[in-house]
Order: sequence, then C-alpha cells, then structure tokens
Amino acid sequence: YEAELAYCRLVVTVNEATAKTYVPGMVLGKITASGKYLTAVETASDGSKTAAAIVLFEQAIPASTDTKVVVLVKGPASVAKGGLILDATYNDNTKKGLVYTTLEGLGIQVLESA
Repeated sequence: YEAELAYCRLVVTVNEATAKTYVPGMVLGKITASGKYLTAVETASDGSKTAAAIVLFEQAIPASTDTKVVVLVKGPASVAKGGLILDATYNDNTKKGLVYTTLEGLGIQVLESA
C-alpha cells in the first residue's frame, strides 16, 4: 500500500513580515484568524506558535506578500529531528519536545536520526 502524496501535502498561503528563504524542514505555524502560515515562533500569540506544517522545498518568501508554498501537513510520514529547522525561540528541550509532540499528533513521526 502506498499513500497518495497529495494526502500528506498541501499548497498553503504564507505571509511573513520580513523577506526570508524557506528551506526544507522549516517548521511553520498557522495563524488562527487568517489561516495563513508563517515561521512557527514559540513566543507568538496568534496561533502560529503551534507547529502545523513542514516546508518541503526551498523558496524565497517576499515580505508582506501572500505566497504559495508546498508543505507536509500530516502523516503518515517520518522526519528526523536533525532535519527539522526550528526558530531560535524554541531554545530548550521542553519547547522542542512540544513541537515534536504536536507533529506526532499530526501523524508525522519524529525520529532521533534518519
């Protein structure tokens, strides 16, 4: 049995305040009010603190512009901890552990190594 790729992936709209480059493994959160995604930041209060997706391809994101990005939003899937890119605000094992647990809840298994 092979799961259909579109089952786990989505094209979502992101909008960042400043220009940045998304790279594979970057963890995104989802803004509750707008449904748009952006880099998950542990100190966010708009809902984007909670891990909701993982970037699959490198892509330049212009500032304050709605941009379409392909992401992994649910499993079945496995990722290595070392392959995940978290914002610097996830600066201790407890905060990182919450991200890993949230991803596991989406069916994305977080492995110690690849």
